[in-house]
Amino acid sequence: MASDESIEYIRALESELGERIGWRTFATWYASTDGTVREYGVFLCILGDGSLYLEDFDRQPQILGITLKSRKREKYVKLSRRIPLEAVKSVSRVRKSHALSAVNSGSSLPSNPAGRFARALFPIVTQLVLEDGGCHYFELISPSEFEREIERARRMS
Repeated sequence: MASDESIEYIRALESELGERIGWRTFATWYASTDGTVREYGVFLCILGDGSLYLEDFDRQPQILGITLKSRKREKYVKLSRRIPLEAVKSVSRVRKSHALSAVNSGSSLPSNPAGRFARALFPIVTQLVLEDGGCHYFELISPSEFEREIERARRMS
């Protein structure tokens, strides 16, 4: 059951975006070949207009519930993106280290899908390749569900 706070957040976001929010999930890590990397939570949802929306949250680092103050911490800049699902070329799972290499080098070449051996031994992220060559990477709790929902939404739009 969703908390009152999360229900209120969803309603406010629907009002702000002017679209109904359908399926939704949370990524614990996000990166894009434009150089963006988020080491903390990113909210993902599929909107009624057939697009994927993502938005991150400002989160102070903590250890054992104690907030750490860092003088070197960069000023938080909110990330929000809307990706039309018709612009999605493919969805696959790749090694996180390969995703980071692509992001750090600015490469627009998608990473090769991870095989069974790599999936068992290395951290894996979901790669979303766009028609324009850009790639987005998500560390998801349920990557199979994400892939199914993206495909389902693409068929419906």
